[in-house]
Amino acid sequence: MAHFRLLKNPDKYVAVDWDLIEDDCGRGYWLGLFEKHFGTTLSHALVRYGPTARPKIEAARGDFAGIIRRLREDPSALPGGRLNIIELCRMRERTLRSHGLGDPFSHIKDRENTAAMAIYRQVLARLAAVPRRRRWLRLIEGVFAGNIFDLGSASTMHLAEQPQDFFRTMDLLKKRPWLADDFDTLDGLLAAAPPTPWAKAIIFVDNAGSDFVLGVMPLARELALCGMKVVLTANELPVLNDMTIEDTRRILGLLAGLDGELKILLADGMIQTVSSGNDIPLIDLSEVSDELNAAAADADLVIMEGMGRAVESNYRAEMAADYLRLALLKDEKVAARVGGGLYDCVCRFTAKTDG
Repeated sequence: MAHFRLLKNPDKYVAVDWDLIEDDCGRGYWLGLFEKHFGTTLSHALVRYGPTARPKIEAARGDFAGIIRRLREDPSALPGGRLNIIELCRMRERTLRSHGLGDPFSHIKDRENTAAMAIYRQVLARLAAVPRRRRWLRLIEGVFAGNIFDLGSASTMHLAEQPQDFFRTMDLLKKRPWLADDFDTLDGLLAAAPPTPWAKAIIFVDNAGSDFVLGVMPLARELALCGMKVVLTANELPVLNDMTIEDTRRILGLLAGLDGELKILLADGMIQTVSSGNDIPLIDLSEVSDELNAAAADADLVIMEGMGRAVESNYRAEMAADYLRLALLKDEKVAARVGGGLYDCVCRFTAKTDG
């Protein structure tokens, strides 16, 4: 594990700049949210693992309650004296894994992947009917619409209980200009496609279901069809409803059976997959896999997708490559921190700068 090689200034890199030791209000919010969310997670774990797992679930509940209690008493109690959202994520996942509950949402991921794949060809057909000059906007909007399914967000966790309507979500998206709206710059660069102005992109993927299948994959596929190599990088270990590298490869294989062009792109190496080495829904780019760094050696575009990776962490990171952040904001506190509101859209593009 090492710094992501495309970080511009790795020695100055900070994954999350929200210090919850200094921010009493923010700390109260996040400790309360993680405490409540953990209870909901354990309810899903009971469904996933069955009644025989109840002793493990109750032990995990007690352990995590103790962690939250200690942090309320002494916010600097963690090794290193730091408290931020990444550290809270790490403690939650360590607690679940230590009790054998490392993938409590796998049944929901499977359900959502299946539902999304059922309309994948319909999504492609609708995109194909859009003139290429306008297609990039629809593809970006598709990433926003897909990203609404997120079991890490209090505002959208209830969606796990009901079927998703991707097309309705597309229709209900906030209209441009978005909160962060660099689409015109991006569109100008893509206007001549094919080919794209980039040779190779690294896309950090986020959630299962509509997010990956109906949002990220149509975008990755279009970029690859324009002659650009695309590397999809996903978590090594399960967390929430995020895609793992194993999930990513399995779903790509199934999609290739539905999509002849995707099958050719995969066979030709135009779309590849690597593990990021990550095990939380945010990502600390000071700790990524050697596999990812090898794949990024000749990349000239980084796409960070999803609120956790693109806004809660890495929003202000500087890259030695062009850098695109795409996210739908599903937490009011996170949205407020970047000057927005619930369900605002972020399309933030930063061109590589010298020096």
